[in-house]
Amino acid sequence: MKKVIVINGSPRCNGNTRRMADSVVAGIQAVLSEVDVKRYDLYGLRYSGCRSCFACKAKNGRSYGRCVIDDDLSAVLDQIAEADCLIVASPVYLMDVSGQTRSFVERLCFSLGSYEKGYRSLAKKKMPVVTVYTMNALPEMAPYGAFDNIEYFLGHIFSPPRRVCAFNTYQFCDYTRYVVETFSEPEKACWRDVHFKKDLQSAFDTGKDIACQLREG
Repeated sequence: MKKVIVINGSPRCNGNTRRMADSVVAGIQAVLSEVDVKRYDLYGLRYSGCRSCFACKAKNGRSYGRCVIDDDLSAVLDQIAEADCLIVASPVYLMDVSGQTRSFVERLCFSLGSYEKGYRSLAKKKMPVVTVYTMNALPEMAPYGAFDNIEYFLGHIFSPPRRVCAFNTYQFCDYTRYVVETFSEPEKACWRDVHFKKDLQSAFDTGKDIACQLREG
């Protein structure tokens, strides 16, 4: 049975980001009848980013290639080491992924990226990766460079990620409660009704493609 790990880097457990990630999973399950899916909401865990202790780089050390920080993220990293597919989903805050997502990627990638010749990956195996981003920005304003940075390291450790995005997201359940003068709620609602279903379908189709890759592998 293939094992899929879903990382939700949004503080909302059932928001746009989670729905997009779940659509990727649904696409995988549409092709593979038996899949072990484990979901982790990062904002529900207590952990820090990399502390630059270099224990994961220690010569002849028991922790070589493994993060030694003992917190809620430790078990998640252990699960990823045994996974067949990784889905990393994050909202975009200040033109980058959320802080929780960034800290997660630091802990995951720095420990598995060696200082050996060629910066050899210490991951147990290569596996497909899907990155999911949701944002208030329109497509022409998306901070693609920030995504490139994280995806470079995920790609080096595992495999180049498949990217799925949802743009111009509908942010609030009740827009009347907030000061929002820079865009129109009716226009947001219209965009959501027209585009978000397509974004979910794109995520679903990506999942199907990943499932075919897993099946053939």
